[in-house]
Amino acid sequence: MSDPVSEGRQDTSAVDSAKSEVGGVSVAPALSSEIQILRDAGDITSSVAFVGEIPETDLGTAARDDQSALGITDTRSNRARRWTRLDSITVRNFKATQDVTIPLGNVTILVGPNGSGKSSVLQAVHWAARAASYVAPKNTKEMISFERLDYVPSSEPLRTAHKSELKTDSTSTPVEVVFSHIPFGEERTAATVKIRAARNRGGITAYMEGGSAVTPYKQRFQFITTYIPGLAGLSERESILAQPSLRRQAASGDAGGVMRNILLNLRSRRLNEVDDSGGTARLKRLNEYIDTVHPGSSVDVSFDEREDYHITATYSSPGLDNQDRPLETAATGLLQVVQIFSYLILFEPKIMLIDEPDAHLHPDKQERLIETLERAATESETQIILTTHSPHIARGASPSAKLVWMNQGRVETDDGEAIRRLLGWGGLDKAALFFVEDEDDTALRAILRQWPELSRQVAICRCFGIENLPKDTLLRGLPVDGQIKTKAIIHRDGDFMNTVEAKMWSDRFKTEGTFPWVTSGCDVEAYFCTTPYLSNLYDVATDVAEGWRSEAAAKIKKAKETFFEKRKLINRELYPDGGSPNSEHLWLQAGGSTAYTVVGKKLLSALKEVIKSKGYDDKRLNTYRTTNSYEVASDLRALLESCLLPHMAVTGGA
Repeated sequence: MSDPVSEGRQDTSAVDSAKSEVGGVSVAPALSSEIQILRDAGDITSSVAFVGEIPETDLGTAARDDQSALGITDTRSNRARRWTRLDSITVRNFKATQDVTIPLGNVTILVGPNGSGKSSVLQAVHWAARAASYVAPKNTKEMISFERLDYVPSSEPLRTAHKSELKTDSTSTPVEVVFSHIPFGEERTAATVKIRAARNRGGITAYMEGGSAVTPYKQRFQFITTYIPGLAGLSERESILAQPSLRRQAASGDAGGVMRNILLNLRSRRLNEVDDSGGTARLKRLNEYIDTVHPGSSVDVSFDEREDYHITATYSSPGLDNQDRPLETAATGLLQVVQIFSYLILFEPKIMLIDEPDAHLHPDKQERLIETLERAATESETQIILTTHSPHIARGASPSAKLVWMNQGRVETDDGEAIRRLLGWGGLDKAALFFVEDEDDTALRAILRQWPELSRQVAICRCFGIENLPKDTLLRGLPVDGQIKTKAIIHRDGDFMNTVEAKMWSDRFKTEGTFPWVTSGCDVEAYFCTTPYLSNLYDVATDVAEGWRSEAAAKIKKAKETFFEKRKLINRELYPDGGSPNSEHLWLQAGGSTAYTVVGKKLLSALKEVIKSKGYDDKRLNTYRTTNSYEVASDLRALLESCLLPHMAVTGGA
């Protein structure tokens, strides 16, 4: 089979090749593969065309006036041009995904923990689309060497099958991607690309199924997909690249070495344009998108073939007093936005694949980005699939955006509202949300570190006060697709409640999957003030530790006032119709000002002073140290086990 891009290029020089094709257009061997340099930078186009017998020219040689609008002629058939939007994409046997179908919208957002298969989906889709472009229009398969491929998803591409390697025989399991299109009339259409190892294992064989649905994929004129895996930075400088080199690097997702070329091509005149106004409009459109995400920022590009060897690209922003600076000095977040929208405008892909675009953006710019992507997708008639961990991306997306939660290589749900809630709480990849009363959760986190197999299943959500704890009505929104996938643990301090009152408060939560936890002492810090804890931490007798507690409690001022204030709140909350225990009686019953009637936070502070005066290291209490020989808050461990163990049994967690 002939490869529309690489056939006949065994030698690295396109000039010496017997034959080369760019975008399906045959090029005579006398023609240089280098781009023809035009009269000014505005004449450099996004594609190469050869008009008549154009002689070889060196970089820097001016072209004739009638050659000032170079471009590739679109030779696709009407059937190859016809495209209907995608309804879903299925990926089978690729990296983390065994068999997953992703429902698609105009913009589709894949969320989930690391290793859930989000990036695998993007890579598989791009690999399949790029491999399909090498298949000749009248053929259904093509063997492609790795040297010819402009994108491979790994340094060892034959080892990208799900828990196995790609093999050559037709009975082996291939990597498979199914592009399911919205029905054209009454007929559903789907193009399937299967990838197996080539016979010599020096490449792959791409197989295509789907009748007329595969035709738009078997061409090299337009990128069906563009893939943006992230941008680490720009190369120090760029010279003009021949179109095959530019398109090859762009297809690979490596924009760092070609960004200036992409901008220059975007700004330049195309074959069917009579002047430079089209390029100017494209650059203006790019800067409008950039300005929406980074207000006041813009980019520019220039190249003078008479004077320049390297392309000049600059940016300006309000923080720089709108002075032009070299583009390579821009922040990574700005560069990534430039890459995304320049790819969209220049290549006009049908599907744009973006991996974690939020990685280098401030939260407010993340929300601006998703809003701009939705607008650009509509204007460009491009479907965008992106991955993210960001609640700001999910929150900023409109209701029309499709959110898909992935886990362990499969789709958990596409319930957008549930995903927004869980992602906002930080619990999308957790078995339980742990809502805590306190602003400072240091002591609680120290307790949880005792049980790593349990704590890794929990996302802590600080509520900054008991009045902000979620009510039972809010917790009814936890179910996803009608199932309890993420449970809720609700913490509140004991605040001198008795056991009956603690149960009264806990019983208010009726929602399935909710586990209230009231501390056995006044607060979480009180667990680090108990006699057994102090005895174990300092290796002293229990009576010594109890003496420290009593001495520390005696140092606390206004203990009774604090006790009565907290009891007043308890009485108001639990006994709105009266009938509460007498606070004075409870105070006296507890022995007045003792370690049991003072706030744990204050007792801990007083204990440090007492322990230091006894010649012991008070700093041990600063870090809420725990030991293997004593378990702090065993009541919490029991609650966590009842909440989490059923989930861990299902998922295989430790």
